[in-house]
Amino acid sequence: MKKYLLISLLSLITVFSFGQMGSIGFSLGLPQNEFKENTDATGFGGDLSFAFPFQKGTPIYLGLDVNYMIYGRNAQNEDLFASINDQNGNELARLEIPLRIVNTNSIFGTHAFIRAVAPLELIQPYGEALFGFRYISTNTKILDRSNDRRWATEDDSDVISRETVLDDWILSYGFGGGFLIKIGPKAFIDLRVNYFKGQRAEYFDGQDTESWEVTFSGSNFDEATVSGDDLTFNTSPRESTTDLLVIKFGVAFKI
Repeated sequence: MKKYLLISLLSLITVFSFGQMGSIGFSLGLPQNEFKENTDATGFGGDLSFAFPFQKGTPIYLGLDVNYMIYGRNAQNEDLFASINDQNGNELARLEIPLRIVNTNSIFGTHAFIRAVAPLELIQPYGEALFGFRYISTNTKILDRSNDRRWATEDDSDVISRETVLDDWILSYGFGGGFLIKIGPKAFIDLRVNYFKGQRAEYFDGQDTESWEVTFSGSNFDEATVSGDDLTFNTSPRESTTDLLVIKFGVAFKI
């Protein structure tokens, strides 16, 4: 995931280096069709895009859009217990392990687009077509709630482990449009709506992660360490197409 995010950001920088239009703002993601039937989650996040004219003097732009949304996040405290045994299997001590489990469902998307902008003065409507991919994932972070952070893997952090429980890559394409409303010589309010068709994918809903029960399935721990590999999650993922309506509100600049 980090590699693809870096590639997307480098591509945006390349476009911006000789680009003519940039936009940054907030986004709202609403599942559609079969995706909506499987989940009522709503995504919230941010959006960044850059574009440059297809040909100098024409209102046709080529560009790249990067979007990240969280569509479910919850946290719960868990108090687990572990036994310390001698070589004969006799229990020497019983340890309490206070943990906090944070679950985050997210969608990262990057799309190339072609955009036609009406060259008007105050309000410039535009239409666009987009093609790219989205990465949908559920990540779990296990935090140490003990006062001395005895279970954490790093001295300056309360994080015991981070784990990608489930992820999937989705081919995504769509269309949309919006309005650029002039508020300065080179600045605009950018109001945009995009509709995306998405491939089938497996994913978890926020309600799924709220009901997770965390238990130890192994014995790779002692009085100094707890391994996140010993944790199990007893939930089956959902599966459907991943059509999405994304509403965006931001500020655009023409250079």
